[in-house]
This record gives sequence, C-alpha cells and structure tokens, in this order.
Amino acid sequence: MNRRQADSLELGPEVVRILLPHRRPMLMVDRVLAFGRTPVPWLRAERHISANEDVFDGHFPGLKLWPGIYTIEGLGQTCNLLRVLQGMLDQVEQHGGEPQQVLEALRNLELGFRLQPGFNQDLAERLVRDMPDPSSLLGFSTSVEMKFMAPIFAGQCLRYEVHQTHVIEQLVRWEVEAEVQGQPVARGVMTARIGVKLPTVEGLGRW
Repeated sequence: MNRRQADSLELGPEVVRILLPHRRPMLMVDRVLAFGRTPVPWLRAERHISANEDVFDGHFPGLKLWPGIYTIEGLGQTCNLLRVLQGMLDQVEQHGGEPQQVLEALRNLELGFRLQPGFNQDLAERLVRDMPDPSSLLGFSTSVEMKFMAPIFAGQCLRYEVHQTHVIEQLVRWEVEAEVQGQPVARGVMTARIGVKLPTVEGLGRW
C-alpha cells in the first residue's frame, strides 16, 4: 500500500485494550504503529504471534500455522481501531476543539503504562473518564474479499495496514493488507455496516 503522511502515534497493548472490546485469545492487535487522517484515514498496527497461542493446539499439531481467519480478524480489529480513533477526533473537531489534544492524551496514556517521565496523571484520568465502555464502541458485520499470498507461522510479527476509502451513511469500506517482514501475506477489501457509540459532547466534546 502507498505510505501516507502519519501522525506520530505509537500505542502499546494496554492502551489498545482500552480502545477495543476484544480480549485474549481473540484480541488480534498488540500495538498501534502509525495513524494518519490524510488523504484518507489509515492505521498501521501489529500482532506478535507466540508459539504458545491456544489455537496452535489444534491448528495444527506439529505445524504452528496461523489460521487465515485470524488474519482477517486482526485486519477487522485494526479497522475497528481506526474508526474509534477517527471518531474521537471528529467528535472533538465538531465541537470546536483541537483533535491533536486527543492524540496527545493518548500518547500521554502510553507514557504512563511505560513508566516514562513526563506522564500527566490528571490528563490520563480525564481521557479514561471520557471514553465510553469499550464493549459498546463498535459493532459490525463485514463483507470480506481477501487474497492470501503466503502462510504465517508462530514466532513471526504480523503487521496490518488499513485505509478507509468510502463512507456512505453507516457503510464503510477499507482496503486492507497484512505483511510479515515487509512481504504481503494477505490483501483485500472489507466492507462493514457500522454502529458506533462515541464519547458524548459532555466528554470529549469539551476537549
């Protein structure tokens, strides 16, 4: 996929769990690597595949082959993350706020989980307070057109990139790609009917 201009946004697993309702063993995103809003919203994320994943008990004994449906799920969750982030920024912008404030608050939250200097506890508490329940953030059923180019095995790092290309009312379409060590392993298009519960005006609308 063509690389677009990115905002500096790297988020680890603790922040991802705040933004997504999924949990292990079905949480398929470990980290957010980059996010951009132009020329279309896009997100890059990754998942490290451990040899200890529960799925390898049966898929397959003696050959730790990552199921293709899990790659699709990971791409779908990356689309989910993109919609959540984009929705948060749009909410602030629509009420006269500065979207960069939300990105700064997310970066600050990551500092806290990493025990890094410069962490602002009050800002972190404000962000978490204004976020909705992750289980109500997003629900969708998808139409998936996917081509798989190579197998994925335990010990590899699976990287996702998704680009939102169309929005028509509640229908959203993304171009998606997964790669391992810079080589594409899956590529396709996902289309979804979205139901999003975003932070309220009383929350992020004040930012």
